[in-house]
Amino acid sequence: MDGQWRRGYPIDRRTAQQRAKAFQDHVSPDFEYQVGRVLARFTGARVRLQDDGSTQQMPDVRLEYADGRVGFAEVWMALDAKHAEVAGALSREPDLSTPGLRREWTVRVSRDFRLKRDGRSFRQWVPTLLAEFEAAGQVYEFVPGPHNLAVHPGPLADRAAALGIRGLASRPAQDGEGLVRFVPWGAGGLAMDDWDAFHTWVDAEVNADTRHMRGNREKLRKAGGDESHAVIGVTMSTPWPVQPALTSDTRLPSKTPLLPQEFTHLWLIGAQISDRCLGWYPDLGWFDPTNHWATE
Repeated sequence: MDGQWRRGYPIDRRTAQQRAKAFQDHVSPDFEYQVGRVLARFTGARVRLQDDGSTQQMPDVRLEYADGRVGFAEVWMALDAKHAEVAGALSREPDLSTPGLRREWTVRVSRDFRLKRDGRSFRQWVPTLLAEFEAAGQVYEFVPGPHNLAVHPGPLADRAAALGIRGLASRPAQDGEGLVRFVPWGAGGLAMDDWDAFHTWVDAEVNADTRHMRGNREKLRKAGGDESHAVIGVTMSTPWPVQPALTSDTRLPSKTPLLPQEFTHLWLIGAQISDRCLGWYPDLGWFDPTNHWATE
């Protein structure tokens, strides 16, 4: 396989089952391969996605440089567990055909959206609740959103809010058959920079005293190598102050991250929508790799 290596592209040692599972990820299909591509393009090294499950505590990525140096990388997504559960369920069936409804509904949900209520799936209880809105004449047509439940205050709106619905909109069904379309929440905040909050989050993430993060640090410690890269996938559930840093803004963070001794290099890569990624190297500080591709 190495004989077919192409500079700027990773060598994928994962099993076919691992690749298929990664490609089906609802947050960011095969994020690990995306990371391998960034590392390969920036470093010019021979980058291997090596963790095929054959050995315990094998780092996700191995980097082999032409001068003999070797590096390793651990890859993870900064993803809220509740966000993953709800977003995953909705992504599998974002639209529901509902013959019992007379309207096409858009249901905006929050992180607290109830996938089950009294033993009934959201595919069952949401249409039932919307039928009550229709019967009451509370159809949320031509109303502002997305936080618009207060347009029709009362028990129905209160119940919807308690079940994790944050906004509703509807229109008459086009073909006489109702439809429910789910829209997950997004990230947002004030249109202003908060670099202090950015640095606080980064430092807390890489130093987190969780089983997952302890495992990431331990794998890189045992692997040794000349470099140990921490690669964080920024998601829609990552705190808002981190999101603007991955936009097309040309500014860079200013503070040196407080990395634990197991990490020597740091990457922030958008696992969902982003315009750029960021890296931090001890000798370079913060940088945008699109300005420094080794393979371009």
